[in-house]
Amino acid sequence: MKRNNLRYTMMGFILGVLVTILFQELSFGTRAAAPFYGAGIGLLLDNLMVRWRSKKGP
Repeated sequence: MKRNNLRYTMMGFILGVLVTILFQELSFGTRAAAPFYGAGIGLLLDNLMVRWRSKKGP
């Protein structure tokens, strides 16, 4: 993985952990999966930005 991929993945994971901490009324399964969903969303955002930058040109 490139450095940016790891950065956005970790930011998404941390946001998922914050969701887990802040929203205690969610079910256990949702709270357990939130950090991993956040990591996946971080990867998706990174890939979208890379594609947008490559289409835009230097």
